[in-house]
Amino acid sequence: MMMTGITAASALYSDHERAAETVAPHEGRHGRIVMYAYDGGNLSLRDEHAHLIDQLNFSFALIENGEATGDHWRNIEVVERYLRRNPHIDGVVSVGGWGAEGFSDACATAEGRQKLADSILTLMDAHGFVGVDIDWEYPGSSAAGIVSRPEDEENWYELLALLRAGLDERQSERGRDYLLSVAIGCGEEQLQAVNGGKLDKLVDQAVLMTYDLSGFDKITGHHSGLYPNEDRRNSGARAVKLMAESGLSEGKMLLGFPSYAKVWRQVSGGGTGLNQRAATSGNKSIGFDEQLALESQGYTAHYDESACAAYWFNGENFVSGENQRSIDEKITWLRANDMLGCAVWSWNSDPNSNMASMLDAALRK
Repeated sequence: MMMTGITAASALYSDHERAAETVAPHEGRHGRIVMYAYDGGNLSLRDEHAHLIDQLNFSFALIENGEATGDHWRNIEVVERYLRRNPHIDGVVSVGGWGAEGFSDACATAEGRQKLADSILTLMDAHGFVGVDIDWEYPGSSAAGIVSRPEDEENWYELLALLRAGLDERQSERGRDYLLSVAIGCGEEQLQAVNGGKLDKLVDQAVLMTYDLSGFDKITGHHSGLYPNEDRRNSGARAVKLMAESGLSEGKMLLGFPSYAKVWRQVSGGGTGLNQRAATSGNKSIGFDEQLALESQGYTAHYDESACAAYWFNGENFVSGENQRSIDEKITWLRANDMLGCAVWSWNSDPNSNMASMLDAALRK
């Protein structure tokens, strides 16, 4: 039944589409580039940018009545055709996301976990994906406003074990690798809760969501700094350190990069605007192309060397994001720490692949 679904999906593609991109762009790149693509109206997948990535995580499948579903997807046929035209890209289906209900209820029993795992794998097969990314944010926590249970974390591992078994079975039958990934929040509480050694035995990849580390209050700060400092403990390097100490291999970790910046408005206190009070939290975001244009719009660029973080200030509004320097330094750091590579949220905020191009260039140095 599942193989029939793949065969039917393959029939959608023309000979022209099959004959497109056949190179292996990852050769010469010292690390993997994973790009999340959100099923929004602004999703742009261009063949001329395909050589910049190794993996596309299509987001998100949701959970209804204990099963994974993609019935709400608007761009699935576009994604299927794109992956078929660019066979070097591993297509992965991401399940869940911030505020997505259903995990805790579905995983509360052994029968429920099996039902959910089977439905995820069936959905993966039906659309020709070659992996699964579980975005349960976060097991045991109700921070996203979702149902949670004390036993969620253990049930998370049990669900991953079922998925691992199903993927390994397909790998044996079909002669190709199938990927299992998880996305991990990088707040202190979430990191401390993860048993990295147990996770290491189950997954191929762990996306460390080293962004949104600030922006929820009215004090400006770095939302994706690499290093901790006296003002902000949460950072990329600290997340990697805690996960490694917990037993998760650096070679399975993907450092998260945001293609969007956070904006605080009506900042008081002067100076460069950093660590100052604003009238708003950092609840507004702008895409990567907009970040590149900030200096032409009257913003002054700044760089915090202690945090390895870029930011901009125009005397009123403060912007925290990424630039060429922060990207280069983060890539140098993750390579020195033998990490698997990087993961970007999301391609929707980098439609012209300017960030993807910078990541690609840095990983080839």
